[in-house]
Amino acid sequence: MSNVNSGIKEFADCIRQSRRLAVLTGAGMSTASGIPDFRSVDGFYSDQRNANVFEIDAFERDPSFYYAFARRFYPLVIQAQPNPAHRILADWEQRGCDVEIATQNIDDLHQRAGSKKVYPIHGAMETSSCRRCGHRCKTRLLETQIMDGKIPRCTCSGVYKPDITFFGEALPEDAWMTSVAAMKQAELVLVLGTSLVVYPAASLPLHRNPTAKMVIVNRDETPMDDEADWVFRQDISEVLSSVDAVMK
Repeated sequence: MSNVNSGIKEFADCIRQSRRLAVLTGAGMSTASGIPDFRSVDGFYSDQRNANVFEIDAFERDPSFYYAFARRFYPLVIQAQPNPAHRILADWEQRGCDVEIATQNIDDLHQRAGSKKVYPIHGAMETSSCRRCGHRCKTRLLETQIMDGKIPRCTCSGVYKPDITFFGEALPEDAWMTSVAAMKQAELVLVLGTSLVVYPAASLPLHRNPTAKMVIVNRDETPMDDEADWVFRQDISEVLSSVDAVMK
C-alpha cells in the first residue's frame, strides 16, 4: 500500500506518459461533495430503512418506499457541488489528456465539473421515465410532487421511476460498452472511491489492457488491491491534488 507521500511522483509521471486514461468512480468520489456513500459504516445502507431501496422488485411492489428515501436523498444531490477531485479530472482533460470516466454515481458532478467523456453505467438521476408509457422528463419537474410526499405520476397514470439502474435491471448498454472500450484502450486505469464489490460495474478494470498501469484510491480495501500498481487509502481529493501539484 502506498501513502500520500510515497508513489505520488511515480503516479504523476505515469499520467504524463499516458495518452489515454480510463477512470472508474464510485460513491466515495462524491462524499466530499456531501453525498453519503452506501456501504460504509455510516453510509445509506447502515440505515435499515434503506436496505432494499434500489431493488426493482421492491419499487414495482410499492414505489412509495423508494420515494420516501428520495425525499431525504434528492436534496443532498441537488445541493451538492463538484469537489476538487472532480475538478482535477476535468482539468487534466482540458490540458490535453484523453480522460474517459465510467461512473457508478447517479449524480452529474463530473459533468458539472467540466468532464466531457462521462459514462453513467448505473444510469442518472437527472431524468425519470414512466413505467407505463415510457414518457421521459427531467426529474426536477417532479420534485414538488416528491417533496410533498406524493408518488410522481405521468398523465397516463403510470408511475415515474428515475433513470437509475436498480438492482435487477440491465445496465445502460451504450454506457457499458463505451466504458469497456475505454478500459481496453487505456494506458492508465484509475479506480476512485469504489469498493469494487457491485457487479458488473466492478468487473470493468478486468477489461484493461494487460500493459496498462492501475491506481486504486479508496479508503477501504478492494478485491483488486493486489493487482494495482499503486494503492492509496487516503482522501481522493488529497491524493489527486498532490499528483496534480507534481504535474504542474
